[in-house]
Amino acid sequence: MQSHFWRTLLICAVILLAAILIYPTIGWMTLARTPDERDRRLEVWAQEDEDRAKDQPGYFEEVWFAVKRWSEFDRERVINLGLDLQGGIHMVIGFDMTPEAVERGLDISDVQEIVLQSVRNRVNDFEAKEPIIQKLGTNQVQIQLPGEKDIQRAKNLIMKTAFLGLHIVAGPDETQRTWRAIDRHFSNTFVPFLDIPLGRGGPFQVKVEHFERVKRLAEEAMQVEGLVPEGRAIKFSNPPQLFEDRGYFIYLTDAKERMSGEGLTTAVARPDTQSPPYWQIFFDFDSEGRRDFGDLTEANVGNSMAIVLDGNVVSAPVINERIFGGGTITGSFTANEAKDLVIALNSGSMPVPVREDYTGLVGATLGADSVSKGVRSSIIGLVIVMAFMIFYYRIGGILANIALTANALCVLGAFAYFNATLTLPGIAGLILTIGMAVDANVLIFERIREELRKGKSLASSIEGGYERATTTILDANITTLIAAAVLAQFGTGPVQGFAVALSIGVCSSVFAALVVTRAVLDFLIERKLLTKLSMMSIVSAEPKFKFLGKRVYATALSLVAIIAGASMFAMRGQEMFGVDFTNGTNMVVALNSFDSVEVGALRDELGEAGFNSPSVQAYEEGEAGSTNQFLIRIGEKDQSGGGADVVSTTISTRVQQALLSLTDDPAGNIDEQVNLLKVETVGPAVGKRLQRDAFLAVSYALVFIVCYLWFRFEFKFAVGAVVALVHDVLVVMGIFALTGKEITIPIVAALLTIIGYSLND
Repeated sequence: MQSHFWRTLLICAVILLAAILIYPTIGWMTLARTPDERDRRLEVWAQEDEDRAKDQPGYFEEVWFAVKRWSEFDRERVINLGLDLQGGIHMVIGFDMTPEAVERGLDISDVQEIVLQSVRNRVNDFEAKEPIIQKLGTNQVQIQLPGEKDIQRAKNLIMKTAFLGLHIVAGPDETQRTWRAIDRHFSNTFVPFLDIPLGRGGPFQVKVEHFERVKRLAEEAMQVEGLVPEGRAIKFSNPPQLFEDRGYFIYLTDAKERMSGEGLTTAVARPDTQSPPYWQIFFDFDSEGRRDFGDLTEANVGNSMAIVLDGNVVSAPVINERIFGGGTITGSFTANEAKDLVIALNSGSMPVPVREDYTGLVGATLGADSVSKGVRSSIIGLVIVMAFMIFYYRIGGILANIALTANALCVLGAFAYFNATLTLPGIAGLILTIGMAVDANVLIFERIREELRKGKSLASSIEGGYERATTTILDANITTLIAAAVLAQFGTGPVQGFAVALSIGVCSSVFAALVVTRAVLDFLIERKLLTKLSMMSIVSAEPKFKFLGKRVYATALSLVAIIAGASMFAMRGQEMFGVDFTNGTNMVVALNSFDSVEVGALRDELGEAGFNSPSVQAYEEGEAGSTNQFLIRIGEKDQSGGGADVVSTTISTRVQQALLSLTDDPAGNIDEQVNLLKVETVGPAVGKRLQRDAFLAVSYALVFIVCYLWFRFEFKFAVGAVVALVHDVLVVMGIFALTGKEITIPIVAALLTIIGYSLND
């Protein structure tokens, strides 16, 4: 066999790159973890301070800075754990109805739906992985974002109303007259704190240390009749960047915008080549908006136009001529600020101003007990698989395990490169790819075994075995990759998380099986380190089991299982869907217990009390910390015919009774021992739109799979494969219905895993 220099170089490069990518994650996870995670927080604060102090560096300085940050376990390059595994930010935003919203014909439920969709669009564009966004009561929306990165940036983006207004700025003479009138009214305490503009017509400035004083006087002046010209208003710019010397700009503008962002169609962020390192934003309107914008600019040539976003002037360019089309927003925008502003503009403005009712941190949905059990069971399962491969395939099994290790390294490296968030559905996708990677190696070894039985040499058998197995492995993985690609494109939430993990895993497992294992085999044979490849054999070379002879019994059994399960599914109706798919009750509970209470203990007690799949998370009030406080989500249905309030009251009492045994005084006053801090009605975590998207994603995937199998083989094969796939899912869901289980987000991930296995077979 010839030497494969380039293949060896490729394998070494991929493994080295994967190791470099996962180094920050390994380092971050091994930082000393005190109860308040002091080492990690100090590291984050130090990196944030470096970012704030960093000037605009040259290329080599930037490279050196990146290498230094990498060696210090760059938090930006750490693989995040999802909300279900490590917790994250928990935010509640509220709103009040305004006369403007009522004039538009919106009621409070309409406004809540618009706010929810706007937040969902922003969070999706923000690239938060698998967020939970729900209605809360009648005038609030609850957001949970996994991980701890960019919490402040996420808060700023969510809270932005994104109301764009175009105002004409008053001329310099009118502006100066107004400032002097305000100064006289307030006994010469206004103008002395303004910096006179350098050029005629330019805006006045206010130093940062004087801003609060000037702003307060401006607000008071607006309330004095006749002091500010009618139809005019005083507006300020956004605050200056930390590294800028200038202060705030103050403008006298139209009180009411001449145009709003009503007809805005697109907004795009680009670097500002005239003012590096700042960014600018290009915006455009629809045809009617373009016409209005052109008329506005033509009528105000020579004047300044203030571009106002959420009440602040972001820029005020001078209009030199009629502008056809859209315009440009310039200002001291960093890259992130410009991108977030574009996200907010493209997602649509909020119909009403929103307020931050609460922001805090929540613990993992699964709890440390569930995570440790999951990790332990995964490791045990992987060890058993690897031990079996060595026991059955001997040297071949060792090589397969090397490929599995390389596969795992590549997958983690890809997760780090794409800044992915690892969640429970994602883990399900990774487990599926591990199983498929083992399948690929088994298929290769069995083909090699068949070649050896024909009396061929070991080298020829390996050559023939790989040649025969490669097309089969590619077909199986391409069909799975088609499904994953469609799910990633059309799915949302847990479906998308599963698809991303599956796509990464499929590509990695094919590389490990067809390239890594082959390279090691070639290396051993060329150096005479491997002269024979022995394997165990449990099944005879030509097994003669009459599968089709049992088809009548098998078909009857399947039909009974499917019909019985479908009937029970229909009878249970909405009861089949768990806490993630139904309206429910959120409650914040504080337990009176000196000892720390684990999340798993609450989940066990609630389960014994008859609550199906309750969601339990540790709860932390802001940064002050809290002890034995928990956020509990119960997806209980109204079975008594009462209203939502009656159901919430009943559930609250049952929860208190269930958790009383975990307190210091189980015989004491129930309200003192199990204190209900908040009780709120909450909408489903997986809304109807997400349910529809998941259904469409799976449907599209099946159609594309049928087309591919029809192209590669025959139409009857394609139909047979899809029928088998649907059969497997229906049987499992039927068993769930018959045994009283519920469909939740983790179960969706499990069903997708079954689809993947069935398709691969």
